[in-house]
Amino acid sequence: MDGASNFEERYVAPSNPAVEMGATFLAALFSETDTILFRPIETWTEDGKKRSRVDYSNTNYCKAVPHLIKVALGRLLRIAEHERLNLFFGVCPRVGNKGEYDLAWQIRTVRALWTDIDHVTVEEAHSRLLKAGLPLPSISVNSGNGVHLYWLLDTPFQIDDAGDPPPVEIEWSLTREGQKKPRKYIAENGDKAYLDQRRHISRLSPNATLVQDVLAGIADAVGGDHTTDLSRLLRIPGTLNRKDQRNGLEAVSTALVDIDTQRRYSFTTFEPFKSSSPDTKRAKQIAAMPLPKSKRIAASKADKLAELIAACAIAEAGTRSEADFAVCCYAINNGIAKEEVWSEVAQVGKFAEQGQRYFDLTWAKAEFDVRAAMLEKLQRRANPNEIPAVGETSNTVVDEGDDAVNRRPTIVIDPATMPVAESLRQVTDKLLAAGNCFSRADQLVAINGERILPLLAPAELAGLLNQHVEFYFIDGDTGEYRPLPAAYANTWLHHHVERGRLPVITLFTRNPVFSQDWRLVTPGYDSQSGIYYAGPTVEPRDDTKQLDALLSDFCFKSPGDRTNYLGLLLTPLLVPRFIGSKPAALFNGNQPELGKSILAQIIAILRDGHSTETASYNPNDEEFEKRLGAIVRRGITTIIIDNAKSRGRNPRIESACLERSITDPILSFRLLGQSASIRAENSHSFCITANIPDVSLDLIKRSVTINLHHEGNPTHRKFVIVDPETFVIEHRVQILGELIGMVERWKAAGMPMAKTASRFNKRGWGDTVGGILLFNGEPDFLSNVAESARELDDTQRDFAELVSVLAQHLQGKWTAAELADLAIKHGLLCEQLGAGTSRSKATRMGILAGRYVAERFPLCDDREATFNKDDDRNGATYAVYVTEIAERLPGARNV
Repeated sequence: MDGASNFEERYVAPSNPAVEMGATFLAALFSETDTILFRPIETWTEDGKKRSRVDYSNTNYCKAVPHLIKVALGRLLRIAEHERLNLFFGVCPRVGNKGEYDLAWQIRTVRALWTDIDHVTVEEAHSRLLKAGLPLPSISVNSGNGVHLYWLLDTPFQIDDAGDPPPVEIEWSLTREGQKKPRKYIAENGDKAYLDQRRHISRLSPNATLVQDVLAGIADAVGGDHTTDLSRLLRIPGTLNRKDQRNGLEAVSTALVDIDTQRRYSFTTFEPFKSSSPDTKRAKQIAAMPLPKSKRIAASKADKLAELIAACAIAEAGTRSEADFAVCCYAINNGIAKEEVWSEVAQVGKFAEQGQRYFDLTWAKAEFDVRAAMLEKLQRRANPNEIPAVGETSNTVVDEGDDAVNRRPTIVIDPATMPVAESLRQVTDKLLAAGNCFSRADQLVAINGERILPLLAPAELAGLLNQHVEFYFIDGDTGEYRPLPAAYANTWLHHHVERGRLPVITLFTRNPVFSQDWRLVTPGYDSQSGIYYAGPTVEPRDDTKQLDALLSDFCFKSPGDRTNYLGLLLTPLLVPRFIGSKPAALFNGNQPELGKSILAQIIAILRDGHSTETASYNPNDEEFEKRLGAIVRRGITTIIIDNAKSRGRNPRIESACLERSITDPILSFRLLGQSASIRAENSHSFCITANIPDVSLDLIKRSVTINLHHEGNPTHRKFVIVDPETFVIEHRVQILGELIGMVERWKAAGMPMAKTASRFNKRGWGDTVGGILLFNGEPDFLSNVAESARELDDTQRDFAELVSVLAQHLQGKWTAAELADLAIKHGLLCEQLGAGTSRSKATRMGILAGRYVAERFPLCDDREATFNKDDDRNGATYAVYVTEIAERLPGARNV
């Protein structure tokens, strides 16, 4: 017995006549190299309207090999029986699977022509063929509601004038209930062209149009339905027609009545019957629509066009084509000349990159869309009863196997009679129904996969809504579809009550996190904590093998520097507890090429799954703020100020914007070119890389320093892991699992805290992170803080030198004025003391000295000096007390 027979005997019940009938039918229609689409769909009637439910999970793509067909049919028949499903198949072969090639313009081979005639017997259908002059069909099927007829072609008709079809991709987003919602698109010129937009543009080639016109002509000749699109689904013989079975209607059989595979015909036999298919008729009607005539543009419309062009300039990759298309549509609708628009956009965004040919193609598509919109408007005027009622939504409809097309619901707005509040309420309802819209830091955001998009402008809200709903505006006795006007959108964006109806995000993260109650949050929206985790499931690991391998090649100056870095890797996992209460990472090297930027990018990869763009330090705080705001708006959660250095008279790195950004609970940045601000919860990791920089004291206090040190030429060093960033990308889940494992082991031990006397220990950050590290065998956390401050803060460096002078001086006590004179004599603290009077210098020295009271300063001979202050009736005096370092009692680290 051959392999196929063994397969059938094992998996297919040979006594099942339904499987045999369906397999015989499909084997006649397809070649064994073809791919057949099987789609189960439930259909019923509700409130007088057709409804449908597609079982996408059991949609199947099967090679047309007989034994594989039988296996697929056997399984699908069992599912259909249990779920009340009708079984449909794609009449034309698909060029691929996974749902990527199921649209009419993607079909490339036609092996048979067909027609569907309702409410007739097979004999009556054949009689109609005879009268119309059509030949006998190769296959006749009783559908349970009429007849399906097929004519096999002697030579398959190839749609070879369109090239290989691009695949249709699906972008998934999670609803509030945790359900996945699809949105289809194709990659077009580097951007995503969503198929629920630009819906008027036909992609059918001339050959595909010819086939559909021939099918339409056959249907016209015999009174058949217009099931003429190339993506058509029809019932499989041997299955049951289960229309309305959920309403108690009895299922009826779909049966193979006649089949003769010797009856094969040339495509030319049917060409004389060609007539305009619905798609062709509509295309002709659209082409006949006039376009608005060119006219002088009003100032308000010129401003709007300029706004749309500006949107093109800042549009992100993947969305630029839509922004460009909007410019062309607006210009055509308002009679703005094509040449005038080109002169405005020639140097903007994608137009500049791809030139006038791209502009001409975009303009042509926009002209088609404008003509199509005019046709729809005229048709609605002719059929006003088809206008949907307020709040009514369209439902998926399947007619005899129609591939379920989800039509977007419609919100009808009558400005003359409907309160604005009612319209806003319906807008919020649709945003809630979309399932991916939230309120974050009191602003509207939409989440698609791992991307979070703030919507701050009316045009952005209108664009989001256009993905989910149509707006129909009534104007007297007529009306038209158009996007949500800016006035409505702006009102909604500033309507706290409506925005307050959205679920609130307290934290958006792409790395796993522990909630406030120490739960490891699962992917998706966690309503209990308000955390949205847009990342993979990560399991804790029992070792740190990948982490150890990764960090082994970096030249940390001390073990404490390595431990500090581990603490910063742990912090994003604990960030719900430390919003706005975590330090920045200051990577300090004694020379370039030590890997500071790589260590910062590793933090970014573990947080967001990819390396991130960097920002340059700008001493102009206003410009620096706009740069940081642009980064935050793009959803980046690791902000790297790379190779930080200042220029000009003040070499110090100091930025009020950066300092507040590290510690503010809510980040708020003004946006470049806009009056609006971007807001987000401060879960961000700030990283600064520099080589022995001069850093402001406030910035040092807000940072943890990781020192890197190497003697000699760093380019001669050899690494076990040649490309650390790629290593982290490839092992991201494992490394995150190792970090989670450290936290879980610490939790299991009762969560022992460290005792860090750090300058930065807001909400117990240092004690918590230090406790996790110490329990996992990583001591010396924050042990380098004092040393780093002396190295990076020129004020502390000068004061330490002044203390060293005091330790060697015979005079025991010093007034502030005497300290000021001594410092100036040795060229110390000149900038801090200023160029004023002796009294002002003494005052400044008193303020400065107060900062270092009780501070210990190491001397060069294994001793240390403690700077102290005494107050008596004659005023404050200062002194240093020198002790051997070995004399210090053990205790809490003083940093």
